[in-house]
Amino acid sequence: MDNLKIIRMIHNSPFRIVLAVTGGGTESIGELLRHGKGSDTVLEAIVPYSRESLEEWIGKKPICYASTDTAKDMAMSAYRRALYLNKGKEIKSAELLIGIGVTCKLSKVVNEREGRLHEVHFASQSCFKTTTSSLFLTGNAGREKQEKIAAAFIIDRIASIFDLKEKTDICILTTGMVTELIENDAEADLPVAELLLKTLNSINYKQKIEPLKVDIRINNTDPKIIFSGSFNPCHQNHIKMARIAASKYKEPIDFEISLANVDKPPIDYISLKYRINSLLKYRGEKYMGNIFLTNSPLFADKAMLFPNSIFLIGTDTLNRLFNKKYYRDGEDMKSLLEHFRKYNARFMVFQRKNAEIDIDMEIPDICDIVPMDTYADDGTSSTSIREQDSCHLI
Repeated sequence: MDNLKIIRMIHNSPFRIVLAVTGGGTESIGELLRHGKGSDTVLEAIVPYSRESLEEWIGKKPICYASTDTAKDMAMSAYRRALYLNKGKEIKSAELLIGIGVTCKLSKVVNEREGRLHEVHFASQSCFKTTTSSLFLTGNAGREKQEKIAAAFIIDRIASIFDLKEKTDICILTTGMVTELIENDAEADLPVAELLLKTLNSINYKQKIEPLKVDIRINNTDPKIIFSGSFNPCHQNHIKMARIAASKYKEPIDFEISLANVDKPPIDYISLKYRINSLLKYRGEKYMGNIFLTNSPLFADKAMLFPNSIFLIGTDTLNRLFNKKYYRDGEDMKSLLEHFRKYNARFMVFQRKNAEIDIDMEIPDICDIVPMDTYADDGTSSTSIREQDSCHLI
């Protein structure tokens, strides 16, 4: 179908977007705006072209700049921006907003190594859904044609997430080229969607958010031992820690993932599904309790959500726990300890290989350090697992 007709159908739909494109595929912005009625759809379009600009946009330095993970982070930041621009504080208004992130690795004009893979990664984030689509071009079509393909691909994906049945001429453009398309998506139910919305709005308006939690699995037991982490993914050392704690306290371990993070973007639904599935592999084990989602990256807020609980943490988390960088407004070490004691929060600390406890830290009596001969860390970490498969598609 004629791309112009597709674009007009996009503008006649009720959805509104913020679009972030790192460079390749920026022709899509012009296509969306040059035919009129662009403001009916596009709230904002930005091009975080340099690495510094991209890192500021997503709030971190990515492992791989051209990847689905980076596109998802870009889409999440774009969705948060769409909420802010459209004042989408309620589910009803937020449902029609979509954040889109695109990052590409296209043909260089000169000095390109032979066999270099060319790729376009598209991601969308809405209130209830995360999607990714990655197009791999192994033929040497040249930069100009690849730019046209990337732009057509972006328009095609927007039409798809708008639930338009018509297609662009992307198939015609790629005829004769060896291509691969990989797609993924994940949806959230209402409680999780509301949790993400409140998390994003608290960031937008710099408001202190009421700590909230959502149960993923319910064993009808009160939380007593909480293992908080990103679990991206859950690995053997996490399981060792859970088994040791469950054996000591004769209680199942409840796992908690916060959608919000002090130093990183909020978690999208595809990444969340991946993390939860890495925990659900161990369902049925005696040490496995519930899985909770929260909006609380700080342990001061976790203590309010899970009073009278023991939290399992590692050395790195202990060092951050009493670091003033992570204190809430107006808080100091004394008031933080009083807060933990008020909610009867304690910490079981597992020491990690090559991670030392801050020698200047006076460890408070609410922390129990697990001896090294009880827990033998082998150096495995979620970060090292991800880096072994950097630029992976989830």
